[in-house]
Amino acid sequence: MHVNIYQGLLLLSKILQISAEQCTSGTFRINPDKRNVKLRGFAYRTFENISPRACFQKCIRRTRCHSYNYNRASLRCELNNLKPMYVSEGDLQNESGYVYVEVHHYRGDPHFDPCVGNPCNDGEVCESLKNEKVVCILDDCKTPDEEFQNVALGKMCRQSSTWRNEHAGLAVDGLTNTSHHTEQDQAPYWWVDLGQIYNIMRIEVINRFTSGFRLHDLAIAVGIHLDDMSIFAHYTGPAADNEHLVFQRSRYTDGRYIKLTITKGPEMLHVSEVNVMAYPVC
Repeated sequence: MHVNIYQGLLLLSKILQISAEQCTSGTFRINPDKRNVKLRGFAYRTFENISPRACFQKCIRRTRCHSYNYNRASLRCELNNLKPMYVSEGDLQNESGYVYVEVHHYRGDPHFDPCVGNPCNDGEVCESLKNEKVVCILDDCKTPDEEFQNVALGKMCRQSSTWRNEHAGLAVDGLTNTSHHTEQDQAPYWWVDLGQIYNIMRIEVINRFTSGFRLHDLAIAVGIHLDDMSIFAHYTGPAADNEHLVFQRSRYTDGRYIKLTITKGPEMLHVSEVNVMAYPVC
C-alpha cells in the first residue's frame, strides 16, 4: 500500500510538472524580430519587473506604441513610439539579454490583440473590464510634443578635480556669471546625474566668460549608466568667451547621465552652464 501511495504521488508530481512546463512554454509565443539588440532613442515609457507577456500587453494596448525592447534578465520593458517601417540598422544597438519586438504583426489579430474593434486615440490605452468589454482611458503618461525643459538645472554633478572653490554644481545653477572649474588634468571631465531617464533633445553648453579658448576637443556623452555611455556630440573648438554651443540630433536620445570630457590634455575644463533640454521617460 505504501509503495502504491508513493508511486501515485510520484505520478501526480510528474503530471503537475508537465502541466507547469506546458503553461510556462505556452505563456508567451511572440517571436522577437531581433535578439540581443534594442531600439535606442525612441523609448517613451518603461516598466520594471514585468513578464514578457505583460510587456507585450502594455505595448499592443497603446496605439502610440509600435515596438518594444524587453530584457529577459532584468525584466525591464521599454515601449517605443517609432513606426517599424522607419527603423534602420543604425537605430538598433547590440545589447545582450534584450529582444526587440514590433507589434504591427499582431494588431488586429484577436488571438493577440485585446483591442480589436475598439480602437483608441493616441495618448489612450484600452483596458479590459470584467464583463469582457474594452474601454479607452487616458494613459497616465503624458509626453509633451514640443515643450521641453532644462532637466539639468540643480541636479547632482561631479568633476575630475576642483580648482579653488569652483565646484561642479556651478555649471547647473542657472547663472552665466559663474562656472565650474577643474584643475589642469590629462582628460578633465564633468558629469551630471539627471535623476531619471529622459528623452534628450538638445544639449547646450555656455562657455566661460574668460579663458574660453580652453574649451576644445570636447566629447559629450550620454548614457543610462556612467559605465554605459555613447557619444552624443564632439566639438573641436576652440570656443570663444561666453559662446553658446548647441548640440542637437535629428531624434532624441534616452539617458540619465551627461558627461563632458576634454580628450586632448592636459587642460582645464570650465564652462558657465550646461542645459539639457528633454522630457521624462515615464
